[in-house]
Amino acid sequence: MRDRLTVGHRPLKPRIIVRVYVPQPSSKLTINMNILVDLTIVFICLFFLIKGSEWVMKGSVALAQRFHISKLVIASTLIALGTGLPTIAVNIFLVIMGKNGMDVAVGNALGTNFVNIGLGLGIPAFMLTIIPKYQVFEKEIPIYLAITALLTSFAFDGVITRVEGIIIMLAYVITLIIIYQYSLREQLREVDNKEVDVDTSTISETITNNLSIKKSLLYLFMGFVVLIVFAIALVSMTGRLSQDFNISEYILGLTIIGIGTSVPMIVTSIKSAKKGYVDIIVGNVFGSTIANIALGIGLTAIFVPLLFNKEAISDIYTFNILNILVIFGLLIEMKLLGKSKSFNWVSGLVIVAFYVIYLLTKIF
Repeated sequence: MRDRLTVGHRPLKPRIIVRVYVPQPSSKLTINMNILVDLTIVFICLFFLIKGSEWVMKGSVALAQRFHISKLVIASTLIALGTGLPTIAVNIFLVIMGKNGMDVAVGNALGTNFVNIGLGLGIPAFMLTIIPKYQVFEKEIPIYLAITALLTSFAFDGVITRVEGIIIMLAYVITLIIIYQYSLREQLREVDNKEVDVDTSTISETITNNLSIKKSLLYLFMGFVVLIVFAIALVSMTGRLSQDFNISEYILGLTIIGIGTSVPMIVTSIKSAKKGYVDIIVGNVFGSTIANIALGIGLTAIFVPLLFNKEAISDIYTFNILNILVIFGLLIEMKLLGKSKSFNWVSGLVIVAFYVIYLLTKIF
């Protein structure tokens, strides 16, 4: 009997099998890397959105100065519009590129409003006492409250129709006319000119003196191209971000997108506060929020009617409560302390605390 296994007449040689274990990356590590990559892309998009809005603003202010338009009008309209351009651009492309982006667009618009008031006004008030101009308190704030009330009434049934969007836009045009009329009657002091110079910048100092019309138009063109390209890029990331953080698209727009597109407003307000220029901070904040409601919601609704879910309607009511706190902060301080209408550190602390608590309830 053979002591070796054979196949036919050939002996069967023993085989040695070596198994090499290659560790596979854990699913948790892969998910974390995906989130990191996605957030990096988002931050890049937000950076260029801010840069694009800065270029648009620089060209607009230079053209306005070339045609001898009042600097107060520039501060109350163009600057306020410029800081809201990222929100407006993102919202328009969200609704144009598909209905799936509607919740993000609504959340983005409302989130930006909360950030403008909660941080854009609250942080500077915490840093120093802000005394609004008579024009701002007596004219711009009532207009702001009126447009906010108009938005609330239109959103009550859960949709902003095209007709309602047109009405909001008409209200915005009337607002610009009113601001322009009153600005013609008010002479700017030297300190006001310095404040306007600060307000004409977002991330970096914006120098608009001696810019030719050709260069101003080039800044406008470049700014709008950058806004369009990176607004589309950011919009394409919303679905991935919603999956990354396991949150609804509405909450995504309310938090990450809304806060990110509001960075120009926050930076502008803080920069003005550090310089000690307080008169135009409030006008800039309220003017930007008016522009955001009109263009971020009203203009967007003209393209596609905006649907508001129950959570969005509830957040509009919460935003109105924040507005009440702001107005009461002005009136109570004036009445009890015997001072002029102003925001001090107490007002700023209350406003910021309200926003932070609200934000935590949305995230957790």
